[in-house]
Amino acid sequence: MNGPRLLGIDGGGTSTVAWLAEADGNVLGRGLAGPSNPKAIGVPAALAALEYAIDRAFHAAGESVREVDVACLGLAGFARPDDQRLLRDWAGGRPLSRRLLLVTDGDLALAAGTPEGWGVGVIAGTGSIAVGRDRDGRTARAGGWGPLIGDEGSAYAVVLAAFRRVVRRADGRDVRALEPDPLTSHLLAALGVAEIQGLIPALHAPVMDRARIAGLAPAVLAASEQDPTVVDDLLAPAGRELAQAVAAVARALGWTSGDLPLACAGGFLLAADAVRQGLLDELKRLGYVPSATAVAEPVRGAVILARHALSGG
Repeated sequence: MNGPRLLGIDGGGTSTVAWLAEADGNVLGRGLAGPSNPKAIGVPAALAALEYAIDRAFHAAGESVREVDVACLGLAGFARPDDQRLLRDWAGGRPLSRRLLLVTDGDLALAAGTPEGWGVGVIAGTGSIAVGRDRDGRTARAGGWGPLIGDEGSAYAVVLAAFRRVVRRADGRDVRALEPDPLTSHLLAALGVAEIQGLIPALHAPVMDRARIAGLAPAVLAASEQDPTVVDDLLAPAGRELAQAVAAVARALGWTSGDLPLACAGGFLLAADAVRQGLLDELKRLGYVPSATAVAEPVRGAVILARHALSGG
């Protein structure tokens, strides 16, 4: 292996991406695995996904797996001190790298999507979180509490809200329903269910985990093109929830209004125009002037942070 090597990893509730790179950031190999959020799939499965993604990245580069100079892991579900100790123990048993950086997936979006490295990063995929960094390096975060008590504005939260709306309409509790109802039609089709009565067994099937439910978000987006109330009642409110998390981070860092560099990441947020618009509109209502950058590959932020660490940052 010639020259320093960097390893960047972005792991979440849907997938895990690993990039093996040179010191200048040139990517040599990319690896992809399934979800690595331990709160969703358990610790053993999460660590197995990390190992597989790393192995695939080295394989794609034509190199054998070995210790790199710096590894930066930005992982959902590993933000708490106990989680990070577990990760350090796992990494130390490889060995993985001479220097290990453990950050959140939001930190990756921030590094990849803000020109000066400061501002707020917001992610809405399977889950949701907002993180921020000011010019002096102070950090703050909001959200990331998981599906039981948080993850507002995420694909999972929106799909659950969509199903609640569907069953309310089936009961006759929502009298605004169109006939036929696009939201019901699209969700049933996505599940492969012919009748509304099939929802319960379909949603409670053993394979229907959090990631699969979140994966039904495209059906909600498709329905919104036929029924504007889906935007008004489900998608725009999701954007406003994300804006509240962004604003909480900004206030914690002393930014109460004005210009705000904003890195937007997560498959759901990037795919849902109405959610992004709701996010930006709410931030403007709160007095901010967001300058938004779409971050399609947050793993690039992991490589950027690893490069900074290699150069002494």
